[in-house]
Amino acid sequence: MNYNLNLLDRPFKAIKAGTKKIETRVPTSYDKTPYADLKSGDTFTFTNMTTNEVMKVEILDVRHYPDVRSMLEAEGTRNALSSGLDINGAVERYNTVFEEYKENIPKFGIYGIEIRPI
Repeated sequence: MNYNLNLLDRPFKAIKAGTKKIETRVPTSYDKTPYADLKSGDTFTFTNMTTNEVMKVEILDVRHYPDVRSMLEAEGTRNALSSGLDINGAVERYNTVFEEYKENIPKFGIYGIEIRPI
């Protein structure tokens, strides 16, 4: 199955370059993607929100974590982030920048989705 998602420019470019290998997602009211149902072989079609460029990626694996810190400790900041933040900075960013993440991560956890451009 294919799912369409939007991405900011920096993570889009990092995925395209192969440096960001883990896409992280949290269920929210504005994103109806069934992350718990994703499986290896599914695909995402990402649209760059700045340039409208489109890129398709294959989902290699889906892992679920109770919180951002455990996800980043398992996946590594270099694989999961395009910002260059350390774990503490990333936890703060997830809890302040992304709408509904602070409220929803304790309820639903966070998904680390291993991907590769195709």
